[in-house]
Amino acid sequence: MKSKLFIVFSSLILLTSCELVQSLRTSQTTSQDLKNRPLCIWENYLEANECKIEYWLRFWYEIEDISWPVRKKQINTLSEQDADVLKKVLLSQGKGTPFQDRLRAQAWVESLLPKLSQQMRRFIVVALYHPSQDLLEMESALVTQNEISTYQTLHIEEQQILLNKQKSQIDQLLNIEASIIQGIEEDKK
Repeated sequence: MKSKLFIVFSSLILLTSCELVQSLRTSQTTSQDLKNRPLCIWENYLEANECKIEYWLRFWYEIEDISWPVRKKQINTLSEQDADVLKKVLLSQGKGTPFQDRLRAQAWVESLLPKLSQQMRRFIVVALYHPSQDLLEMESALVTQNEISTYQTLHIEEQQILLNKQKSQIDQLLNIEASIIQGIEEDKK
C-alpha cells in the first residue's frame, strides 16, 4: 500500500513539475494563471470536486482495503457517466479482483483516456493501466501454464495405465510360456 501511495504521489509531483516547466515558456501573466489553477483530471469538467486530483487519490486510497464482493456491489450501483466510470475503474484495481472484471476495467480506462487532461492521461496509463495490464498478462500465463500442466498430468496418467496394462499382458504371456515349458519338461520325464 505504501509503495502504491509512493508511486501515486511521485507521479503527481512529476506531473506538477512538468506543468511548471510548461508555464515558464509562456508569458508571465499566463504563468500566474496556470500556477493558481489546480490540476484537473478532465479535459472538460462540470463539477469542481470531480476535477481535483486529491478527490480521486483519496477515493482510490479509501477503497484499498474493501473486499471484492463489496466493491462489486458498489460498481453495480454506478452509472455510465465519466466520473462514475472512473470510480468503477478504481474499484476494479484492488486485490482479489477477478480476471474478467479487471479486463473490463481496462476497456473502461481506454474509453476514458480521451476525456482526461493530457497530464492525467499519462498518469493513469503509468500508474493504473500498465500495472493492471501486466497483472492480466501474468494471470493469463498462469492459467495457460496450469492447463498445460493438467493436460500433461492426465496424459502421464493415461500412459501409466497403458504401461500397467501392457505389463499385465507381458506377465500373462510369461506365465503361459512358463507353464508350456513346465509341461514340456514334465512330458520328457
